Amino acid sequence: MTAATTLRPGTVMPQRRHTVEQADLIRYAGASGDFNRLHWDEPYAAQAGPAGGVIVHGMLTLGLLVRVVGEWVGGDDRVLSTSVSFRAPCPVGATVTLRAEVLEDDGSGAPGTAVLAVGAELPDGSPVLDAKRSRIVVRTG
Repeated sequence: MTAATTLRPGTVMPQRRHTVEQADLIRYAGASGDFNRLHWDEPYAAQAGPAGGVIVHGMLTLGLLVRVVGEWVGGDDRVLSTSVSFRAPCPVGATVTLRAEVLEDDGSGAPGTAVLAVGAELPDGSPVLDAKRSRIVVRTG
């Protein structure tokens, strides 16, 4: 199955779920240099954070989504651009559901690009990344 033959409008990526653990936050903080206390200091985050506890880095959530989209479309090198709308914090320990659906291809019938609506949501259905406003453009050929 190649991305060029499967990424047509309406094609939906199989849902992927990831439980974000404290170890994910530690690895991400080390790689990114983002050591904001909201992502590791429980007493501080309980007082200052929007979720009343430690929250996942927004860009870590996006990174998880880009990774699974890359796997789905045939490689990370096919991901050309991202544009996302963060809607809510993701608490550490939450299992996020990662979604993608092809909105449009370039219409040429030849290898080109496809625009995907993408999102991530919490178990209660609330969006972390809003699929109505978030997009990833991928190369199809």
